[in-house]
Amino acid sequence: MDTDADKVLLELKKLREGAGLTIDRLQRSGTVMSALGTSDPQEGYSRLLGVLNDFAPSEHVQALFVDYGLELRQWLGREPTLRERHWLGDRRSTFASLIGRDVKTLARWSNAAVAELHGKLLADQFSGDLIVMAAVDGDHIAGCTLVQQELDQRGERVSSSSSLNYDNPTDAPSMPCLIYGFPRDWQPASLTLVVAFRQEPHPSKVWAIVAPSFFDVSFGEERYELTLDKGTATCKIMKPRRDRLYAVWWRF
Repeated sequence: MDTDADKVLLELKKLREGAGLTIDRLQRSGTVMSALGTSDPQEGYSRLLGVLNDFAPSEHVQALFVDYGLELRQWLGREPTLRERHWLGDRRSTFASLIGRDVKTLARWSNAAVAELHGKLLADQFSGDLIVMAAVDGDHIAGCTLVQQELDQRGERVSSSSSLNYDNPTDAPSMPCLIYGFPRDWQPASLTLVVAFRQEPHPSKVWAIVAPSFFDVSFGEERYELTLDKGTATCKIMKPRRDRLYAVWWRF
């Protein structure tokens, strides 16, 4: 039975086929996107390129860049042909001829680099504290923020922090809930959900929800009532499960 780690490796290898590593093809590689820690294909593409560019130059890495169709003009010394842009075999065969190697050697080099990339992605998985915050104005969620706090080696103190802001693109009323699920490859130490109700009247009831699926979130079977503190509801989960969704629900 394939594990998630096995699937990441298989998809990294499959991304070499056809046109190689493109945003559209990466978007269809769910486990790789999960390992990259984002659902945004453009962001995932940038992160994967960042990991690849951090590798020390080597024949193995060059072979993988060619297989992925990255920087072909540099490796081939000219503009690639249409077939080289769209077919792995043509890219690999042309590069093999240029450097005086056979395609089987390049395939071995590429496989070794993919294995290294796979190990790097899994080693970089997030294991710190997650904080998800939402600002609510009446019946409208103004925006959400995800904060990732990396912990030191002891797992006790914050060593670094980063955040992503998501502004609501519409002024229409929002669903009265904040829902979050983290990538399956992450193992966060804690997850804190914070909802700030910036206008009065505040909700009459607020609950934290734990559920295995979006259907179950809507049912709210496993729920825990929260108390507002100056218009803010907070819920902290230690060692949250990767196979669960977490939500804050409210009712006026």
